[in-house]
Amino acid sequence: MFKALNVNTVPELWERRFEIFKESNVDLKNLEDVDSAGVAFLVQWAKATPRHKLILTHATPRLLKLISTFRLEELFEIQN
Repeated sequence: MFKALNVNTVPELWERRFEIFKESNVDLKNLEDVDSAGVAFLVQWAKATPRHKLILTHATPRLLKLISTFRLEELFEIQN
């Protein structure tokens, strides 16, 4: 679904958040780049779900490291 979740792509995604946030899971198999702006976007998405938890499939090692670094594990369910 996303090739990049970074400072360059998040502003446009934020404009579409009401459409995007309808889902409670996201497949990241095509994700090539992620930074802290992308993580912040995913945090807001997780908080918008009914369970306040976003299911991530095919999360990249870099994304997992950022989630761990920022201690955000409780907001995500990781499925690969």
